Formats: sequence, structure tokens, C-alpha cells
Amino acid sequence: MKKHILFVDDERDILEGLRNRLRHHRQKWEMSFVESGSEALAALAREPFDVIVSDMRMPGMDGNALLQQVRETYPAVTRIVLSGHANEGAMLRAVATAHQYLLKPCDPGVLEGLVDRVCGLQDLLNEEGVKKAVGKIACLPARPAVYSQLLAALANEHSDPQSVAHILKQDGALCAQLLHVVNSAYFRLARPIINIEDAVVYLGLGTVRQLAMVADVFRQANAKPAIPEMPLDILQNHALLAGGIASALFTTPAQREAAFVAALLHDIGKLLLVTELPDRVRQVMSEMKSSGSSMHDTEKRLFGATHAEIGAYLLGLWQLPFPIVEAVADHHTPGRIRQEDLELVAAVHVADVLANEQAEMTAGATERKWEIDPACLEKLGGPAKLPGWREIAKSLAQSGLARLP
Repeated sequence: MKKHILFVDDERDILEGLRNRLRHHRQKWEMSFVESGSEALAALAREPFDVIVSDMRMPGMDGNALLQQVRETYPAVTRIVLSGHANEGAMLRAVATAHQYLLKPCDPGVLEGLVDRVCGLQDLLNEEGVKKAVGKIACLPARPAVYSQLLAALANEHSDPQSVAHILKQDGALCAQLLHVVNSAYFRLARPIINIEDAVVYLGLGTVRQLAMVADVFRQANAKPAIPEMPLDILQNHALLAGGIASALFTTPAQREAAFVAALLHDIGKLLLVTELPDRVRQVMSEMKSSGSSMHDTEKRLFGATHAEIGAYLLGLWQLPFPIVEAVADHHTPGRIRQEDLELVAAVHVADVLANEQAEMTAGATERKWEIDPACLEKLGGPAKLPGWREIAKSLAQSGLARLP
């Protein structure tokens, strides 16, 4: 089925250039071209679209105002900015309304690749209700205490990127947002950035401060109440423990950092569901209690999509590096990954299991219910390493996770 793409720009020559440049995609894209925000909203009211690509500086209704309305009224539509306004502040303000920000002049292949990618992501998640919930996300809930530490560090003229990165690593929502911004096509990086400290250094403390204060992306969702069935603190503590465990499975700094970030973000879909679709979480947990099934299996049976896939969908829209997205999507299903590509997924899978074991032991459980995929064990060194990993998990859990990579 064809994807419907809406292009918005007040310059007719730009639209004509896009029309000619993208003509060869007519087999798979149904494209519409309009010259104003009001025309775009009228088009959206007439027919469904999958993606909107809008200029920012337009008379009457600018791109930011347009995409804000699209986010509220048509949240399942993926929103991309294509702007000649090379202003970092404008890009940061658009973080809450746009999934991606491209600069003119834009290489045709970059735009086409980005639209292709988001269309592919949409095909992976068939639930319209979940797409709408993900589409409305401007930010995810950060821990108030960690956010306060971040603001204090950013206000301190003696702070350095290392200390700011250390604070950010205590919260998956903050890390996801930072990586979303730094890996945006706006910066035209030669390679994706996964390392949190590298992201802070690249952006600079001033930009990180502006991101926190102007875009308000780290604070907005804090007012949303959690549900008793799945407290946010428990979710975030589990993510941090899993990150510490995954990092400890490797020796090189690059491997350790990638494993930490992937494991820190592995349950970002749960965070999204708790804040945006709490009734769905309650239904899943009630069914888990009566059936004894895992959350992953219960979600698949009831809805056809799991928290892992939903989290990966959000991170994919935010253009996080593919290995991170893949590890989040498949940490419960590592068998879907080719053996040669399994290492990072295996680390997150193992770390998730070991962190869950620690939680059960803390709660007084006498038997482990969690199984580690044999292929993941082999990829990371074999079953003989498992007792040592369990000791690492126990040590990290008891020490309050003081060791961050």
C-alpha cells in the first residue's frame, strides 16, 4: 500500500523541485504539495497522511505552529522539518513538535532515506492507537531529582562535560532525548553518536542547557501520575541496573558505553506506556497475574505489539543509532537476530534477565523464573561466565549502582 506524504513550503520553486526530484518514488508514495500551513491542515482533514515534511519560516502559520497542531490532531503522522533556517535554537524549539529536522539545501538521498526509514518503522507497528500515543510524545518522564541535578550542574560555570554526562546517565529518558538531538540530521554527522559524554562534548554545555530550558523536553511529563502497578522509580532503577550489568560484560570503552546506553533504554517502551496508555498496562498486568505469562508474551497475545517494539519505534523515529534501536526491539527475542549481529542484543538480553533476577531475590523469591537465551550466552563467552555475571549483578544491586561507565 502506498504511503501518503505531504510537503509544505511557501516557496513554489522549492515544491516544484521536490516534485521533480521525488518523481521516481510515485510507485510507493502518494505525494501532495501545498504552499501554507492552512492548506496543509485542510489536506490533512480531507485524507490521511503518513508523513508531513514542512518548512519552518512561512507567512501566517509557521512550521512550528503547523506541526504543533499536527501533533495534537493527527499524532500518528510522522513530522519532519525541512528548513533553510540554520539556527540551532530554532531546531531545539522544534524538538517537541518534530521527529526530525533537516537543513536546506538537503541532499536528495538524505531526505528520501529519512522518509523511507520512517515509513518502514510505521509498517512495523500496526496499532493505530499506539502510533498516536507515540506521536504525541514530546518527552519522556525524567526523575525529578536527576533533572534537578542536571539543572544545577548546567548552571555551574565550573561544570564540565564529564560531570554533566555522569548525571545524564542516571536517567534513560534524558539520555534518549540527548541522543535524539545529537543524531538529528540537522548536525549531518559522519557517524552516529552513542557515547553520552561525546554527545555532550559535541553539542556543548550551552546547547544542552538550552535544550533543557527552552525546549522543556525533560520536564513536561513529570506532572503525569504513575500507576501503582508499575511505579516509575522501579522501572528506572531496573533500567539503571541493567545498564550497569551490560556495561560490565565488556572490556573496551566503546563496547561498554554502547551496552550501557542500550540497556538503559531497553524498557523505554514501558515508560511510554505507563505515561501515555496506563489502562493498557493495567490490562496487561491483570492478565499476567491470572495467566502467569510474561509481560512480553501477554502484550503480544493481547495487542500484537510489545513494549520492546513500541520503545524501538519511538527511538527509531528519533533517529537513534540502529544498533540501539535493534537491541531495544529484540532484547526479549534475540533469536530474530543473526549470530554475527547478536553481541549488543545479547548483552541487553542477559542484563535484563540478571536485573530481573536481582529484583526477585530482593522480593524474597526462592526460584529463578528467568531464562537466558543459549545463543546469547555463547556469543558473550559461554555458560561458564554466568556465575561471575550474577555476582556482578548482585554487587551492582547492593552498591546502588555507583559504577557508571
